[in-house]
Amino acid sequence: MLVLVLWIQLSCCGSVKPLLMESPSSVGARSPEDELIFEKSAKVKQWVKNRMKELEDQNERLRLQNLRCTTQLQMLRSFTEKSKQLKAEMAMSRSITGTLPVMRDTENRTSDDSGLTSDDTSERRLLGTSAIESTPRQQRKPGRLRKESSEMDKGSSTSDSSPWEEEAKPIPVPRKMTGNNNFMERDSLNSYADDYEFDVEDEIFDEIASPADKEGNHKYSGYVNLSDFVAIRDDKNIYSDIVKPSSERPALPEHKPKAWESRLLHLAAECLSVSDCVAECDVPCTSASPNHSANNLGRETDSPSSRRSCGSKLSVRSSPRALSLSSASPITPEGLYAIRDVSLEKRSDDGYYTPPDASRHSGDIRTSLIPSFDTVEKSGYWNQMSDSRLKSLKRRYVVLKNNQLSFFRTAKHISKGEDPLMKIAVADIISVAKITQQGSTYAFQLVTQSAKYQFMTDSERTTHEWVTTLNAVIKGSTIRDLATRCAPVEASISGWMTKVRCGHSKRVYASLVRHKLMFFKNSEDTVPCGFTQLKGARIMDKQKMSSDEYSGSSDEQNADKSPQPQKKDTYSLSIEMANEDPLYIVLRSSEEKEKWLYFLRAASGDATLCGSPFAILVQRMLAEGGAPDSPLWKDLLLTSCDDTPKETLMDFEGADKKKALEIAKATYLFVSVLMRPIAAQYHIDLAQNILSTAMQHEFLRNEVYAQLIKLTSGSMPFSIQGWKLLAMAIPLFVPTQYSLLWLLKKHIARWCMKTGDESNMAEYCQCALERVLRVGGREAGPSRLETTSVLTRDPTSTKFPHSISVRLPNGQYQVVEFDGSTEIGQCLSSLCLKLGIRPALLSGYALYIDDPTTKGLQLLKGKQKLCDCLYEWEVRQRDVLRGRISADCSATLSLRMRHYWRHLICNETAMERSFLVWRMAEELVCGRIPTSPQLAEQLAALYAQLSYGDAPAQMTEEQFAFITKQFYPSKMLDVACLKSLRSSLHSSWSELSGMGEADAIRVILQVLRKWPLFGCHLQAAGMRTSNERKVFLALADTAVHVIDHRHFDVIRSFPYNRLASFGGFHNDFMLTAERMLLPESHPEETSRERVTFSMEKHEVEQLTLHLAEYIRCQKLVWKVSK
Repeated sequence: MLVLVLWIQLSCCGSVKPLLMESPSSVGARSPEDELIFEKSAKVKQWVKNRMKELEDQNERLRLQNLRCTTQLQMLRSFTEKSKQLKAEMAMSRSITGTLPVMRDTENRTSDDSGLTSDDTSERRLLGTSAIESTPRQQRKPGRLRKESSEMDKGSSTSDSSPWEEEAKPIPVPRKMTGNNNFMERDSLNSYADDYEFDVEDEIFDEIASPADKEGNHKYSGYVNLSDFVAIRDDKNIYSDIVKPSSERPALPEHKPKAWESRLLHLAAECLSVSDCVAECDVPCTSASPNHSANNLGRETDSPSSRRSCGSKLSVRSSPRALSLSSASPITPEGLYAIRDVSLEKRSDDGYYTPPDASRHSGDIRTSLIPSFDTVEKSGYWNQMSDSRLKSLKRRYVVLKNNQLSFFRTAKHISKGEDPLMKIAVADIISVAKITQQGSTYAFQLVTQSAKYQFMTDSERTTHEWVTTLNAVIKGSTIRDLATRCAPVEASISGWMTKVRCGHSKRVYASLVRHKLMFFKNSEDTVPCGFTQLKGARIMDKQKMSSDEYSGSSDEQNADKSPQPQKKDTYSLSIEMANEDPLYIVLRSSEEKEKWLYFLRAASGDATLCGSPFAILVQRMLAEGGAPDSPLWKDLLLTSCDDTPKETLMDFEGADKKKALEIAKATYLFVSVLMRPIAAQYHIDLAQNILSTAMQHEFLRNEVYAQLIKLTSGSMPFSIQGWKLLAMAIPLFVPTQYSLLWLLKKHIARWCMKTGDESNMAEYCQCALERVLRVGGREAGPSRLETTSVLTRDPTSTKFPHSISVRLPNGQYQVVEFDGSTEIGQCLSSLCLKLGIRPALLSGYALYIDDPTTKGLQLLKGKQKLCDCLYEWEVRQRDVLRGRISADCSATLSLRMRHYWRHLICNETAMERSFLVWRMAEELVCGRIPTSPQLAEQLAALYAQLSYGDAPAQMTEEQFAFITKQFYPSKMLDVACLKSLRSSLHSSWSELSGMGEADAIRVILQVLRKWPLFGCHLQAAGMRTSNERKVFLALADTAVHVIDHRHFDVIRSFPYNRLASFGGFHNDFMLTAERMLLPESHPEETSRERVTFSMEKHEVEQLTLHLAEYIRCQKLVWKVSK
């Protein structure tokens, strides 16, 4: 392109050269025209000179830039060769000296990948990454700079146990740098894995300083100097304009413990150490990420000496099995799983420029499929089919143009400019389909809003062309109309469904717009991928599709004869059009089916009213809109409640009708009999029976709502009781028929406009209905606590009418409020907010309920409704007591720590530390923490100082009994001398005089965190493969450890990324783990190992749930805790 420009300019210069070479003597004899030409030639000459100078300058700049690029390419090649040489030297050093694990410096790194999928990546990278553990970080990574936040300056770090692993990614294009020495933040600069396999960490530059402009010249500001972005490393120096020497972190303030505190820490270090017995494990725990360093579990208070002693337990072995074990301690997360940090991949605001053709368009790509505004044109002769014998009078010349069909007598009449005999707009055409009538095979039918037309062409091919063209024009007109609308289309109803036609199913998002059912691929799309015209269609409720008639051999072959859940194809509708294949739509629930059935029938023009008299009345009200002053609200079917019901309000079949009539009579009895305080239990039981029966039998729910709407219409003397029963029914379920749900909304809204107690209850019911439509219904009936709260109190006085107390880890209680739709997760979140602790995901706390059958604790899942949990507890309690539950018998909720994340201990709040101390007290008493008599006495003295303050002159019997019962191991207490124990305990307590509560909590946690398995959930079990050896299954945040029941030595470790499956197996708990086979292994030896443990059935269920929650939350915690 540059050569072409130069050639054109030189040509122009050559064309004016003769004019410029004229002699000066001829200047005086020039005419005015010559003078004008001479001036123009001079201007052209000057322009050419200036242009040539600019091109020469530009060529010089390009030459200099090319030279810079060539230089940088050579530098990069040299850098690559030096890197490979360094890699080879490290490999040689590793083969000679072996691998020695060292402590990594503190880095605030987190990850969001749990590394649960096992592959050979970790094994492949083990050999390349283990040698770096012996190389100092500053020697390996001269280009690394870390931003030192305020949290680092305080001395606390959460990065010691943050495992992460970055996949190899190409070097991204660097940002353009400013020319005024401004600092620019650099996100990432990664290297190729092949060339830099010795370091899998990504290079991070926090600040980049742009170099100053050379000699103040701004002409080169638009060019990028690659030398500003490359750090070249040689044997001695580092050359880079952007890399700054990292400032060293200030030294942490040294804590000088007292003499008794030093003795206590030394005693804890000796007592709480774990014997390294994993060397004999058959499942090696290879390190998938050498950067995951968390040997010091008590980072807040552990001394450097304790870190060194902890790391010294790792021994070096020469065998392959021992080599894999040397880099992965079973009690540290270094070798447990690989975490990959993908936060940089997900960053969307990285500041890099994205070319327009490489960016992802935000719009819908299907907009390119919209037909253009150039409409389709077609013409030909049609014969209108009728009984008349004058065929020639019915032959018309049809022209399709501008989305309109025009009928002329012949083609000559068009040229004469005559008006058409008839016009049909394409927008008015409902359907076009081939038909067979009067022996003709070339006929087709055209259906409009007002009439049906039947035509015939000269051949079958012509008929097919016309039918195809007209259908395409109709579809294109509809799509074009939607694509060109400024405002969004107002749909009567929208939602996801499964569309089935001719045996092919597809998940689509459907919207009903006037008389057309539009289908979209996504809910955000504005252009449909298809539609169906509903005018004149037949909408039917299909209880069983053709696929359901297939042989149920799979169900018959199941050994489990338990009832199967209802299938989705039960909730299906059919749309049948004349001369077209039927279209089936499959919905998720009966409520959606009833709702779609009504709207589709309304759009198709089906005005038939069917059902019971009450159902017909509801359809009439629905057609009129249900105005509050409509006379239909005063119909006898809604107001007459004088006698006990003789008939049901809804339609039922034989056996179901009898059950529905019983529910109708029970509902009438509940409202008609006044509830007295001394006989409130009768109404409580009756309400529970009515609603529990409706929960078990779905066909009764519509009848319950129909009766309640009728009984709360103002004709009953005690209608407030009907409103309370309605308030209890709404959180449980909603009407399955859309028309009845619509009537319920209108009925409640109509009463909200009035005054009185009924109006207040209507407002409460309206809020409850909106909430249940948003979060969903319940799975169990109303609990006794829920029913008593609504019937004996005024539920409208507060937003949450129910309340229950929760036992905290420190023995105190906190009251939480809830309603019929409150979930466990919502209740837990509000509880954490009140107590001042972190969210449940980070703090690890969960709600438990006491189990009447096993006398243990049962976990409550986050998505469960709290009222459902209380109802299930009452059912189990009733089974245990074999009868009625007493009034003073209620469920007990407990807040307990379920997960413990060791890398987040610096973010613990004061309340969390207090709860953790009290939880460890329970573990000490149960003997689940390795202690000695001396350490147990010291810890008991600390707990005494925490509970009572400074020691009195003489310890009372009550104090001694409380301290030994709550804080001293029960097994040691049984064999201890109480007199000497009391004396030594009092003397140790006296040494702590003046210690505050915060200091006591700090020292207790500092001591107990010396144990590597601190915070793990311990479950007692018997090891089947070792003759029922008693062990503990310790669930940590990275692995499952099998420890000895007596000495607390680690026997086995199963990292989460090695677990293939876990759960119950023949009333036992089984772990299936992947393992690496040695080269000399037998060819038929499997790579999976199964280990079973014996325990109770409920313990198997709880342990399986606990382990699944640990693995599920692991990835979320690393992502959230960044």
